[in-house]
Amino acid sequence: MITNRVRRDRSRAKRLNFVLSQRLTDFYLLDAAGETVFSGTLDEVEAWLEARTPLRAPGPTPDPVPELWQPWINLFVAEQKAAKRTPRTIQTRCAHLGTFARRHPDLSPLEVTRTDLIYYFGGNEDWKPRTFHAVQSTFRLFFRLLAQEGHRRDDPARSLPTVRIPRSLPRPCPDEVVTKALESITDTKVRLAIRLAAETGMRRVELARAKPIDVEGSRGDYRIHVIGKGGHERIVPISDELADQLLAIRTEYVFPTRVRAGWTSANAPMSAKRLGDLITEALPGGWTAHTLRHRFGTVAYQATGDIRAVQELLGHASPTTTAIYTKITDDAMRRAANATRLDSNRCPREASIAVPADNKVSCSPD
Repeated sequence: MITNRVRRDRSRAKRLNFVLSQRLTDFYLLDAAGETVFSGTLDEVEAWLEARTPLRAPGPTPDPVPELWQPWINLFVAEQKAAKRTPRTIQTRCAHLGTFARRHPDLSPLEVTRTDLIYYFGGNEDWKPRTFHAVQSTFRLFFRLLAQEGHRRDDPARSLPTVRIPRSLPRPCPDEVVTKALESITDTKVRLAIRLAAETGMRRVELARAKPIDVEGSRGDYRIHVIGKGGHERIVPISDELADQLLAIRTEYVFPTRVRAGWTSANAPMSAKRLGDLITEALPGGWTAHTLRHRFGTVAYQATGDIRAVQELLGHASPTTTAIYTKITDDAMRRAANATRLDSNRCPREASIAVPADNKVSCSPD
């Protein structure tokens, strides 16, 4: 509800030493002197705040991590930073450890057993397989570090049961949905975001970080330089038309935070969540920004049949992941099945199937 949004935004503004004021449908952020530093709609104010404050999960602030765990989690953070893990990855993994630690405040990580972990995972039946897999990965890294550093003689997480992630089907956004959205949208930035996502397969966070200077090359050979998960870089070819639109932008980021003219920080990037929400709102039928990435992978694979090329374009570490993004058409599956059919002239329906003594089945021609 709108009241809850305003209450949340007031708290976020307070953390930045601002006061959020409302007049009818307009909102104002005031500094300590009462001067207006930013004004706009609630959506615009939220986008401005999101770009300047770290988001946290809804609900009450978690209790502090128990003292028995804090020094070992600090060691884990240092290890993760040394491995050049992203701040978001480190934050997520610390949250995994913190949740377990709060449930076992009197249990030192040096005393945790495999049985403790088994009961912990077994007691979270509402977790999805991907969550199980992610949390187990965190615990394996954490306890392996303690063992390697000589703080433990064993690794209780080393032989945890393997969690299989069910195979999921790709969900590419249909071209007619993309076309309809592009024809009906009046916001040029949202239209560009949809085109860029559909024609490059970029993730939400990659779209939000995109800059005009990322466009390289010349006419007929334009490409965009993308920095993806874990800082991995890739190059994606783009059309001259799309390149012209990107190069014509005069802000630092392709999708800056929506601010009023005159605000000196107008070049701050829009948050990935906000940009993704704008794309989702523009796509009819409940399609999302991520389904545009599926659309890119599917169309690219159908055009080339080269899974390795699509893997590189999407920035995946493994072609197995790429396969999730490439939907096989019904026609392709029918052609594959038809290719296995026996020739009726060689093996007619009434022909007998001879079973020799060695139990090898063969088709007996007339």
